[in-house]
Amino acid sequence: MDHTITPELTAAFTRRAAALGFDILPGTDEMPLWAEKAGQEVCRFDKTGGMLYFSDSSLIEERNQLNTLMKSMKQAHDLYADAKPLKVDGLDREDGFRLISEFGAALLAAKMTKDHEIRFTTWEYTYDRAGVMWGHYYETNYEGAKRDFALRAGLIDENQLFTKEELVALHDACVFRGRNDDEISYEDDKKLQAVMEKVEENIPDLIFDREQPEQEDSHGIQPD
Repeated sequence: MDHTITPELTAAFTRRAAALGFDILPGTDEMPLWAEKAGQEVCRFDKTGGMLYFSDSSLIEERNQLNTLMKSMKQAHDLYADAKPLKVDGLDREDGFRLISEFGAALLAAKMTKDHEIRFTTWEYTYDRAGVMWGHYYETNYEGAKRDFALRAGLIDENQLFTKEELVALHDACVFRGRNDDEISYEDDKKLQAVMEKVEENIPDLIFDREQPEQEDSHGIQPD
């Protein structure tokens, strides 16, 4: 079900956007949130979370950043709103956990904390399904929790996934070949770039240096 922007989502989104340097201002009933940066209007959000902006605005990167943030946060809040309370032994009802999905013995749950953020956890049911055990806590990382749930439920094969370390090694290998293979074809170079971009999208907290370094001899950088 598609929900309208709630006061809880507004509060959480405003705080996260502020951490990125944006000011979120109250708007109208139809456009409840207006976003600015350094006094310039970036965009507006309608009551369903859709983004609107002036076509002549040059703040493209800023719009994309806010749109991605709103979509991910609204998805989490909508999931929580549609979910039923999780009733198992050992969980305090006041924690507010709700069941997002379950398959076999695995389950994905979420709760809304005092800061109005939705935080995700995966568990496995006890043998009698009266309680849960072995919790993996993903905070606000829904994609990570969803992937972990799929693994624990056996919906995807762990051997088909790369670990973070393996992805970094793959990226390094692509960089090495791109920098050192003088005979690489244009098509192969494009494939390497595509692989590196996929790795970087999956590990956004890492900064990769994809620039060709200056050549050095034993005394330092060679002069031109």
